[in-house]
Amino acid sequence: MKDIIEILEEFIPEDNPRKWAKLASNVNYRRLHLLLLKEILLELRKMNQTNF
Repeated sequence: MKDIIEILEEFIPEDNPRKWAKLASNVNYRRLHLLLLKEILLELRKMNQTNF
C-alpha cells in the first residue's frame, strides 16, 4: 500500500484551477477523503493508546 502522502500528492494540482474544480465531482477524490479520514483516525487511536 502506498503512503498516504504519496497518494495525496497525486490529487494536488499545481497552478491548475480547472483540475481543482473537476476534483469536487470526482469519485476518486471522495475516496481520498475517506482514506485520509481513516489515516487520521488510525493515528489518533495510536496516540490515544500511547497516552494511557
